[in-house]
Amino acid sequence: MNTVHIYISEALDNRHVQELRHDLLDTPWVNDVEISAQSPHDMLVEYQQEHITPMAILRKLNRYGVHTDVTAC
Repeated sequence: MNTVHIYISEALDNRHVQELRHDLLDTPWVNDVEISAQSPHDMLVEYQQEHITPMAILRKLNRYGVHTDVTAC
């Protein structure tokens, strides 16, 4: 498994952050999504690298209209 650190440019309210988190958790091969209450722009996504790529995860988030960037973990 790999972990990708995703930065979300927009300031999102807690409800919207949780919607994104739950939707990602419903994605096949995404194992965990962590978002800190102290840093809601940062998201850690644990995924199975054999089946899904960080770009596929970003595309899913971008469908919600948020602007994202990937940084290394």
